[in-house]
Amino acid sequence: KAVVSTQSTGKHSRDAEAKQLLEEAVQFADSLSLNRSLAQVACELGDYATAEKRLEMAVNSVKQGDEELLGPILTDLGQVLLLQGRTTMGIKYLQGAIDGYKNVVGTECPEYARSLNVVSVGHLMLGDSIRANRARGEAGTVLANLKKKRL
Repeated sequence: KAVVSTQSTGKHSRDAEAKQLLEEAVQFADSLSLNRSLAQVACELGDYATAEKRLEMAVNSVKQGDEELLGPILTDLGQVLLLQGRTTMGIKYLQGAIDGYKNVVGTECPEYARSLNVVSVGHLMLGDSIRANRARGEAGTVLANLKKKRL
């Protein structure tokens, strides 16, 4: 038991230290990629509120003409909202990412499939297995088509 307790305390100490470093870095964050990276670190630490804040800042820092950058960020934001149990809002952001791929980037990319897979989880959380299966099926088709293109 003593060994487990020591290991647990060491992990807690490292997590607290990492969180402190994250908070210090947040003061200097203003770029899209830095905000997204900080959101990923916050998510790994289970700090979904900070992850959400950083992703919102990343969305707001996308400049006109760079709309193709929004899809992955909106997908991340939707996923963080799902992790917080804010399913309806998460699905709205995920649908925004999906619509962006359809209208701006195109649907033949792995990130589009990722957005579809994450939104399918949201639909399952709401008990809508029909929409979930439809989204997951479309994601599978996209990935299969991408695999064929590579071969």
